[in-house]
Amino acid sequence: MNTYEQRLFLQLCRPESFDRDIMAALLPQYADAEVLGQLFFNRMQGVAYTVLQKAELIGRVHREFSGSLRGAYEQNVERNKSYLKCLRLLSGALRDCAGRYAALKGARLCLEYPRGCRTSNDVDILVSGEDITRIGRALSAAGFRQGWIRDGRFDPASRAQIVESRMLRGETVPYILEVGLPYMRFLEVDVNFSMDYKNGSSDVVSRILADSVQLDLGGCTIPVPSRHDFFIHLCAHLYKEMTALPWVRMRRDMSMYKFCDIYMLVRRFNCSDADFMFARAEELGLQAECCCAVLWTDALLPVKGSRAAELARQKLKGRQELLHTVVAPSEKTVYVYEDRDVASRFFSPDRTAMLREVKA
Repeated sequence: MNTYEQRLFLQLCRPESFDRDIMAALLPQYADAEVLGQLFFNRMQGVAYTVLQKAELIGRVHREFSGSLRGAYEQNVERNKSYLKCLRLLSGALRDCAGRYAALKGARLCLEYPRGCRTSNDVDILVSGEDITRIGRALSAAGFRQGWIRDGRFDPASRAQIVESRMLRGETVPYILEVGLPYMRFLEVDVNFSMDYKNGSSDVVSRILADSVQLDLGGCTIPVPSRHDFFIHLCAHLYKEMTALPWVRMRRDMSMYKFCDIYMLVRRFNCSDADFMFARAEELGLQAECCCAVLWTDALLPVKGSRAAELARQKLKGRQELLHTVVAPSEKTVYVYEDRDVASRFFSPDRTAMLREVKA
């Protein structure tokens, strides 16, 4: 992407603070296949359509560009109806596990974004290590089986794969149930019991679960982390992906929709929220992760006058190298990005080529 395409892409990914004048100047020439592809690749097509509608600029782009976004937006709306049904189904399946799990990420975000802007392919739940078996039994009793969806078909996991995933990745092999809903043939539930790529942080998980709240699904509820804990988990999850070499190699380390999640929530933080969030993150031992996630996001989707970004810079002082460090857990090696510009890193077609190995 050239510089102008990048600027347009980033404006289209700002659902609440876009610059209409910049977009109006860029759209006629740069609303092209490259920008459209990046929007779809980063799961931002629904946001982009909403931005163009809000800015009253939808008529300024080629009809194939606007038509593709409109179709994706409409599909998102229908997909989220199916997703909400899946959340209700999961709530019922885990009725007897109250207080022992909390739904993460998309379960809450799909309801907080403007209509049609955010979708989720699965439901992530957080549980303590001691409750994994109980949760698994409840899901199995409801008809879920462990495995993966490959080429539209269920591929069951072996016993060895189930044990390896739990021991090495801090999560279980996904639980799958065929539900046959529009745009969601299968419901996938990912059970997480760690905040990072290691099998640990059990105390942090227990404390987050203890402070969970109920999210209204219309007719039933599902537990989710408290507002600030929810944000902290998003930051910790992004940090895990951006600083682990396997994720960089898979190009799953810098998906724009994950930055947009943090951007949306930061915009709703007042000064007291930001202060409380960082204090809570320090209490949970996750302050550095939150600082990095907020600053990475601010580099791509800046929030003017953000107290969270200001605090992140203050609290990360002297540790800024964390913003540019990647680790290979299995090899026990450490790398750094030689290019410190986060936007340049985001748009690079090969981020592994930007890394240099350093002594651990």
